[in-house]
Amino acid sequence: MRPIPFRATLIGELELPRITSSPGAARDAVDTWLGDDHPAGFDVRLVVSELVTNAVRHSDLPAAHGVHLRLYDLGGLIRVEVQDPGAVRTTPKAETAGDDWTREGGRGLFIVEQCSTRWGVDYRPSPHGCLVWCEILSGTGERFVGDDHRGTT
Repeated sequence: MRPIPFRATLIGELELPRITSSPGAARDAVDTWLGDDHPAGFDVRLVVSELVTNAVRHSDLPAAHGVHLRLYDLGGLIRVEVQDPGAVRTTPKAETAGDDWTREGGRGLFIVEQCSTRWGVDYRPSPHGCLVWCEILSGTGERFVGDDHRGTT
């Protein structure tokens, strides 16, 4: 797992079952944690929905193995982490302009990339599995120094 900066404050965390209603439960949790008027609320909610959906759909473990959602305040950024304990089969990647945009699905990480200042994937042996993270401007501080590090770990 990528080290969390010292100044990080946990906003909230939630363990979700790998079922189709979990993305909705994750969105509800974000609404509770951030409130209705948070400047980054829409982007965080959208990214959480996409990442939890991916974890529910693509993990290779039975539904009894859950998805773990965490949000951190990094002082000017909100870090979203979604982790599932499944084995990694392929490296998740954002779609590119050359991909088939007419097919349904497959653009979740493109959305994550567009909403965040940077994102990445960390792998650990079971029981930790795959952790996808991103950092989103919170609207309450300065932009992350280092500019554009999208898709890096």
